[in-house]
Amino acid sequence: MAFKKRMGLGNAIESDLEILPLMNLFVVLIPMLLLSAVFLEISVIRMNLPPEVAAEDAQDNSGAKESLLLAVTIRDDAFVVEGRGIETAVIARETAKADAGGVVPAAEDGAPSAETRLQELLAGIAAAHPENEEAMVIARKQTRYDDIVGVMDAVRDAGMPQISLLGAGN
Repeated sequence: MAFKKRMGLGNAIESDLEILPLMNLFVVLIPMLLLSAVFLEISVIRMNLPPEVAAEDAQDNSGAKESLLLAVTIRDDAFVVEGRGIETAVIARETAKADAGGVVPAAEDGAPSAETRLQELLAGIAAAHPENEEAMVIARKQTRYDDIVGVMDAVRDAGMPQISLLGAGN
């Protein structure tokens, strides 16, 4: 009896896997994806919770020096700086409206801006009270974000790095 050799069982085909086209694709694809990615600069403003002022705290700390409780209120027409043991100061803001391009015209007489005057006032308060490192910024819901950040920068530049943000009732 004659045996037929089955086809396919004894014949193994040796071949190399062609990965060069796949590597070429990755060489082009990876730099293209990296170049098209959007890189965002994320900056964080460090803030604290506002201190709680209670009558019992004042009684417990009767021998210790009271904190300044410095507060800067942002109003539409002025910045109001107030606190314990300091005279309330009102710094008028420029009421110039932005033109159609969104640009607010600069002061013509070379006077410093309201933020600069606020920083100078806060620097004087920080020099008079070196133990105080905290301040509260009080803003309304309608207050522009740029105004809040400008005031927070002025407070931080004056030497008070611990800033709390509070919302005004109206």
